[in-house]
Amino acid sequence: MPTMPRSTALALLGGAVLATARAAGAQTAPATVRIGTMSIDPFGETYFGVDQGIYRNNGIDAQLSTLPNGSTIVQSVLGGDLDVGLANIVTVAAAVAKGIPLLMIAPAALYSAKHSYSRLCVAKNSPFKTAKDLDGAAIAVSSLNDFNQLGVAAWLEHNGIAPSKVHFVELKFPEMGAALQRGTVQAATIAEPALSSAIHAGEARAFADVYEVIAPEFANIVWFTSKSWLQKNPDAAKRLVSSIYATARWANEHQAQSAEILAKASKMDPTVVATMTRAYFATSSNPKYVRAPLDFASRYGLISRPVTTAEFIAP
Repeated sequence: MPTMPRSTALALLGGAVLATARAAGAQTAPATVRIGTMSIDPFGETYFGVDQGIYRNNGIDAQLSTLPNGSTIVQSVLGGDLDVGLANIVTVAAAVAKGIPLLMIAPAALYSAKHSYSRLCVAKNSPFKTAKDLDGAAIAVSSLNDFNQLGVAAWLEHNGIAPSKVHFVELKFPEMGAALQRGTVQAATIAEPALSSAIHAGEARAFADVYEVIAPEFANIVWFTSKSWLQKNPDAAKRLVSSIYATARWANEHQAQSAEILAKASKMDPTVVATMTRAYFATSSNPKYVRAPLDFASRYGLISRPVTTAEFIAP
């Protein structure tokens, strides 16, 4: 049998190795995804997944932008400055109802009585004791016409107070405790970790869990993107969703570790974060997670028309 010259064999071997390396590199090159988030626990999957390398391991280079509220995140996705974002379900549904091409790609934080990480609060020394005391009050929410406002409206009506009898104002979560203490507002819906921070600072006390009137369990925070990005990046979207659910499983099982990550992202005292009620994240998609919030948002006029789960959830 004729033998191949050593120089030829080495050249062929080198070419094969180079071709293999190029192929492997093409397969493993991470897709850059620009993600809008907030430094609060219900949005924590973004920080947890990056810290633990979960996105990277699933082929996603997650570039995070921390913004003040969900409305700003939606605007940034629509403007093309971000690819994907998290926001409360009403903010996203309001856009869909207006014909804006957004879709939920995964539920994020789930509300339940056991995992209630947000409370309607009043000032620590407030005389208010019942829902009727809030008749005519100024109530702070993170964004006007968002999910926090929906929860308060549903709870007020459930307790015999017309939502039109209160005045909703927009404030950032970290500002709400001080606003309560000053009397600028009489109540505020505050999410963790700002909730625990305001309580520990003596600025606020928990007044009610308003969301229990909506459903026993539902998603109030969702991951979303534009239809155009989803159509152009189906593989990246698939890998991102896999990363989201992998991060959710890790976060649900490692709250002590995730508390340290959240404390760093939110610039809060780690001991406060470690003792607060933590968010619980969805590990799969199910229409039941969004059906009740969408129905309530339409009922209270926070979206311009009813939005079905079929048009809200990405196929």
